[in-house]
Amino acid sequence: MPLVDMKDMLSHAYSHGYAVGAFGVAGWDILEGVVEAAESMRAPIILSVSKSYPGTDNIESLARAVIEMGQRASIPVAFQIEVEDTLEAAQAAIEMGCGGVVFNASTRPLPENVSFTQKVVGLAEPHGVMVVGQVGQLESEQANDGGESSPVGSTSPLEAKYYVERAGVGCLAVSVNRMNSGGNKYDFTRLSKINQAVGIPLGIHDSVGFTDDQLRRMIGFGAAKVNYSTTLLDIAAKRIRENALAGVEGYAATMAGVRDVVRQEVERCIKVWGSGGRAAEVLLQCKLHEPVSAKSLADAGKAKTGATEKIKPIFGRLVP
Repeated sequence: MPLVDMKDMLSHAYSHGYAVGAFGVAGWDILEGVVEAAESMRAPIILSVSKSYPGTDNIESLARAVIEMGQRASIPVAFQIEVEDTLEAAQAAIEMGCGGVVFNASTRPLPENVSFTQKVVGLAEPHGVMVVGQVGQLESEQANDGGESSPVGSTSPLEAKYYVERAGVGCLAVSVNRMNSGGNKYDFTRLSKINQAVGIPLGIHDSVGFTDDQLRRMIGFGAAKVNYSTTLLDIAAKRIRENALAGVEGYAATMAGVRDVVRQEVERCIKVWGSGGRAAEVLLQCKLHEPVSAKSLADAGKAKTGATEKIKPIFGRLVP
């Protein structure tokens, strides 16, 4: 089955009150476990790749494996790449064939964040690639008084509205801060206000520490995408350690069971987030996504600028 349009996939989740898991894959065993779980649950999924995952500094080959696996799957699959806050990284991700670029320039001042994100959207949009942006730092231990003012770095509804209206992103990653330092109560009122302000799918990009009930509440307030990498990779690493401590020898024996524990955890997440059984209806609502190539990017640039107009070299490639 071809890859599908990530924006269409998240729009369906947002309008129907469930969330799609964006599962971090750092190797073939994890990739197989994630896809097997989604197929068994008949759930749409997003396969996520990042240089920040252990052992994935060079992700080009992994991206090709993800695309191949997605095209072989029997359920709707989208493919996102998480990048650092540079235009070069975003361009490279688009050329690797992803359907979504997770671009985080939230450490910059808000106007600069908007400006950088606009440029990424300009690169991505002509090729059917969705941009996920971020305002505010991900959840921290800082106290939150529950009022309209937010602790340093968290997402405010006004900032979120300003950013979304100007940057043109298709999904917004937001911070959901603790109400009290060290506690386990979160400011869901703020999340609800952000949802009302922006009206697009929200993303939870650090799900570590949240309970299943808390994530369900976030989904009820507009969270349509849950990035899930740290816990998944930890589960895989735990199984490998257990195998090693059991005294097994050889690669196959050391990796035995990794795919199964990943599959079990992904199935559990799909049940909690409500995406199980949605594959058929999502497929009907989604355009197909054709992975872009470096050649098509260059050809598009030439067509756009015209034969007589000088094409400027950006990121070492010919694009307008």
